[in-house]
Amino acid sequence: MTAVQTNTAGSPFGSVNAPRRSVLADEIYEILKSKLMDNVVEPGARLSIDGLSRDLKVSATPIREALARLESDGLVTKRAHHGYTAAPLIDARTFAELFRMRLLLEPACASWAAEIATPRQITAMEDLIAEMKTPLAGDGYESYKAFASQDAAFHGALAAATGVGLMVETLERLRPHAQLYRLYYTVGIADDTVREHERVLEAVTRRDQAGAAHAMSAHLSASRGRLAGALGQPETD
Repeated sequence: MTAVQTNTAGSPFGSVNAPRRSVLADEIYEILKSKLMDNVVEPGARLSIDGLSRDLKVSATPIREALARLESDGLVTKRAHHGYTAAPLIDARTFAELFRMRLLLEPACASWAAEIATPRQITAMEDLIAEMKTPLAGDGYESYKAFASQDAAFHGALAAATGVGLMVETLERLRPHAQLYRLYYTVGIADDTVREHERVLEAVTRRDQAGAAHAMSAHLSASRGRLAGALGQPETD
């Protein structure tokens, strides 16, 4: 297990050492999340609160708050008497199980949304897709974090449009996007994902329940295929 360096010279957070002013917890969260998503902090690496506090020139309080948020994202894990570590990359079994669950739930979301989504909800999803068409500026997390957020927001909005609160909570607990985006930077995703989202929303707008479910199934299956290669695993049915 690789420990995160706590000295300035060896720290993956060296670029943010200079500021000596207080940094808010959400800023710390974004700094740490960026390093975790790009695997600058390696999976399994220990995240020392004291070490991060020294590196980032802040008190331990915003570090703890940021790590708690990252734990809820599934990007770090916490064990009693061991503290925080960077979560391992998703493995082949968890990857397969995640997509099985999504293929059970999200086509149903799309179908229900096609039945009852309001015009305002449909417009909001159109806006999300339009925002996702902004060209990516590079390969790292900083370049695609807006896209990642918009992608997750689209799936969340579709679930919300069902009016089934338990469905929204269930999909949030799966936390698929944070884990999968640690793989996304190795494969091309943006153009294909946008086109697939457009097909889902076109069916929802037509009130075509079967078409919406089919388009979502096709999107998730294509996404699974793209990411299976990043895992070095064959696609699993």
